[in-house]
Amino acid sequence: MIQEIANYWDRQSAIWAEEKNEAWSLPETRYWMEYFMSIRSQLNGNKVLELGTASGYFAHILTLAGYEVTAIDLSPNMIDEAKRVAQQLNAKVDYHVMNAQELSFADNQFDLIFTRIMTWGIPDLQKCYSESFRVLKPGGLFLNFDGDFGEYQFSQEGHEKYPADIMEQANSIKAQLDISRHRRPAKDIEVLQQVGFENVFADATAQSILLHKEEDSTIFKVQAAKPQ
Repeated sequence: MIQEIANYWDRQSAIWAEEKNEAWSLPETRYWMEYFMSIRSQLNGNKVLELGTASGYFAHILTLAGYEVTAIDLSPNMIDEAKRVAQQLNAKVDYHVMNAQELSFADNQFDLIFTRIMTWGIPDLQKCYSESFRVLKPGGLFLNFDGDFGEYQFSQEGHEKYPADIMEQANSIKAQLDISRHRRPAKDIEVLQQVGFENVFADATAQSILLHKEEDSTIFKVQAAKPQ
């Protein structure tokens, strides 16, 4: 299953990087940087881990916002693209090919963990959230932006530049995953609390507000803190 997911992301890495390169000229990049700068006051330090970085779009924004960034992805091709972009931008990011369910970091390393549109495709959400809890410092913040895609069918429409069967593969992967059989973010809140997080809450409007768009509940934010 892990290899199938890695292959899925490998196949679209170059196109993904191209689309994210185009996003640098859009207002959303500035909005995300302003958001990351705004949450600095909630943290005790500036060390951040991004889970599922893909071609490094958010990792590079986080560096501009003043963070010391470590970023991982399951896909070797995505990490190669991220490193290439980092060279072009002269951005310092510590990139690793790594499974978010089995993090190769010591305990209590990071002040912030950020992930976006990654956990819909993870085989064991509890392992992922447990590992996130372990590597966060006490008082650290966990932020996940994702969608309730379990009953949603991904479509090739709007993804014409991608491999012809890429959305079919996404739907196939999604159908095999336990998280697809649960309503989100209710399941996320339950699991985060089980592994020890506190102050756990979800916000269906967070991304829309952040990007200055009309309300769209497709993407939610779930936030949690590791106890001091």
